[in-house]
Amino acid sequence: MQPFPSVAPFRIDQVTANAGLMAVLFVVQLGLALAMQRAANRQAMRLWWGAALALLALVVVFFALASWGTSDVTKLSRFYGEAPSLGQVLAEPGRLLFWGNTLADEPFWVLVGPIVPFLPYRMAAFHGLVVAAYGAVPLLLARHWRIPQWGGWWCLLITCSPMFRGFFQNGQTRQALAILLLLPLLLWTARLARPPRPWVAPGVLISALAHATFPVNLATSLAPLLVRVRAPGEGLKPSASRRFWLVAAALVALLIAVVAPLLPVALQKLEHYINATSFFSHYSVRREVIRVQLGMLMGVALTCWRRRLSVPELWRSEPTRVLVLFAALHLFLQATVIWQWIPQVTFRLADGVAFFQLIAFLAWLRHYQALWFVIPALVITLAEWMFGRILPSATFTCGLDDQFLCVPDRWPWLIRY
Repeated sequence: MQPFPSVAPFRIDQVTANAGLMAVLFVVQLGLALAMQRAANRQAMRLWWGAALALLALVVVFFALASWGTSDVTKLSRFYGEAPSLGQVLAEPGRLLFWGNTLADEPFWVLVGPIVPFLPYRMAAFHGLVVAAYGAVPLLLARHWRIPQWGGWWCLLITCSPMFRGFFQNGQTRQALAILLLLPLLLWTARLARPPRPWVAPGVLISALAHATFPVNLATSLAPLLVRVRAPGEGLKPSASRRFWLVAAALVALLIAVVAPLLPVALQKLEHYINATSFFSHYSVRREVIRVQLGMLMGVALTCWRRRLSVPELWRSEPTRVLVLFAALHLFLQATVIWQWIPQVTFRLADGVAFFQLIAFLAWLRHYQALWFVIPALVITLAEWMFGRILPSATFTCGLDDQFLCVPDRWPWLIRY
């Protein structure tokens, strides 16, 4: 057995290219999205839920296989194999803390340490679950907005998007989960939906424990408050107002207690990235990302033309202001990469902002009842996914680099970690 390498790429064997298998899995996902559309049109909601669960299960399988050959996933799969078992943790709680010294700034990942080794392909399976959770978001939003026929297509728009190449295709599982956990807060601050209140605070707290970028992620999810105005007649009764501020103060105090110990680590990492790191990726400014942005812009332009919307009328719309906010923020992050304004820091933030932007885009189309105008961005995304990513993977030299879509060449129980 070859020794585990000390520098990336970490995966050196047990991988192969299998573009045919991945293409079949993707085509089946397309079929399930179409089945969900037809089931919703026929009001067959049991069939819709069945197809939705099957679609999410396929997303888990697809990304668990496709991310197996990426360095971050491989490194953590190996690392988690050394985690103490649940029995050892219960007998000696200190073992878990000692093992987690290298992840001390992200305690959530220490807590899941005993679980990951039991998953097929370990961290690759966990990564697939995180991507499927992203895919579940548009499914649930479509159901909540009473347009379930679009749920499957929106799911694929998210999971196949080149805008999330870092999160989904480069194995950045930890930051991806940290952003996803803040989505309920974003939906509440932007008034795009009404998430169950018990989801908001736990999501914020777990996100604080999941990644050192939490202060920036929290600010991004609260950014819609900058463009939010009070609706006519909006307000609270005096008694309700007092309860609201008491609860808000308690949550802020709890949040400060959790975040304060993590701030020094976040600042230390920021200083390291600025002064000791020069690496950054151009994922956020690749041509396929620009094409998707142009597809979204086309959808907005067609909606404005169809609805005869003027600029003042658009700006009075809160969904428009939220969409413009995140589109401008994403463009700013892209500009920092192009002109290299601390790109080693800013490139790590682009995927999270792009996710919030895409959710705002879907909410905007729903607000103006222009759902069909998602098609330009959707077609560009799906075409790029099949012809720009999956099919070219047949030529990959798997084992010589840490490529996404280099899949395992054996069953999970035959893997050597």
